[in-house]
Amino acid sequence: MVTRREFLVEVGVAAAAAGAAAALPRTLRAFDVAPPAPAKSRVVVIRDKALAAEDLSAAKAREFLQEAAKALGGAKKPGDAWAKYFSPSDRVGIKVNCLGLPTSPPVALALADALGAAEVAPDRIIIWDRLNRELAAAGYELRGSGAGVRCFGTDALAARGNGGYDADIATSGEIGSLFSRIVTDETSALASASVLKDHNLAGLTCGLKNFFGAIHNPNKYHSSGCSPFVADVCAHANIRGRLRLVVCDATRPQYHGGPPSRPRWQWPYGGILVGADPVAVDRIAAMVLDRKRKAEGLKSLEEDGRPIRYLAAAEERGLGTADLTRIEVVSIGQPWMDV
Repeated sequence: MVTRREFLVEVGVAAAAAGAAAALPRTLRAFDVAPPAPAKSRVVVIRDKALAAEDLSAAKAREFLQEAAKALGGAKKPGDAWAKYFSPSDRVGIKVNCLGLPTSPPVALALADALGAAEVAPDRIIIWDRLNRELAAAGYELRGSGAGVRCFGTDALAARGNGGYDADIATSGEIGSLFSRIVTDETSALASASVLKDHNLAGLTCGLKNFFGAIHNPNKYHSSGCSPFVADVCAHANIRGRLRLVVCDATRPQYHGGPPSRPRWQWPYGGILVGADPVAVDRIAAMVLDRKRKAEGLKSLEEDGRPIRYLAAAEERGLGTADLTRIEVVSIGQPWMDV
């Protein structure tokens, strides 16, 4: 049964992405808020069967990312869209998730390639996670130097000390951690190229929890549904001051049994979520998972004892909004709530 709040999502306004290319089928939806409305956080969900294909290429994923970026930034040209978030002077770190079900390499590579429209040179972009071996196992081609986009783990910087982590403990709220030198030494801007999957403790892995992979001791922060720890990591200036965009790989997400990869609970959603507000992206991602769980006869995450507590903590820390009345969803292609 669709709730009143979900109904409002389905029947919202349809003008937010008028500039998107006519070649792609689309339906546009947003949350209906009575005026005077506060500023809304926009989340773009672009879907197509091609995105769920086993042989998805970076070139094909890039086409969809360009459309999503234009809808997100309200721009007619990809370059103008990406330039709202990145500049040629940026050193961009694209943080992927390689544990369990990984961020699809074509999605991360598509993002790296798409940033060229903002005149970010390839050699100023790093695709990264914790360990080289995890990146390689997830299908990424390691590249530590030379021309082009680099790809390596924090451990590749171990020669600088502390296994590739910064020398000084950074504190934020209830966490005290060493941050990856990829963050502190190598980047001025970050994109969270996360993957959408269920998490047995936090409820959800998406844009925010992805940055547990940026600290040396995430194992210490999994109690109480990883809250407020996920929020505290992302509230630190190392992340808050650099994070520009969340691109969530929902091409073949996992609605149960995570974070390990469990193919029996993965499905061809064929989507990518994009937003500049990481809390809003996670909030919409959680709705996708819960709708799929309901469709499969499973309890909601909250009913299953795994409410996503860190979203409220993140909102309290000013990282974004989890309030559905302050989130605008732009749905391109198949409606985002059809799971």
